[in-house]
Amino acid sequence: MIKTYQPTERGSVDSNALEPPIEPLVDRRECSRITGRSVPSLDRDRMFGVGIPYIKVGGLIKYSPTDIRDFIQRNRCGGQKESK
Repeated sequence: MIKTYQPTERGSVDSNALEPPIEPLVDRRECSRITGRSVPSLDRDRMFGVGIPYIKVGGLIKYSPTDIRDFIQRNRCGGQKESK
């Protein structure tokens, strides 16, 4: 069971509601648009078990925006100064 934030009588957040609301999932085309990778590249990554984690809902492939952000962060390179 997924808990979401629920206001209590006084308008404060219920202490039992530990998880934030779920973000809507995006499809392959939207993931492709966000990452700049082609849909066939995303499909190939899935086939080889690499790339962005995905969720299979029935016959549909969906991606979590959080997983997409994490993938982008993991693949950042350059532009950082070395610390002394």
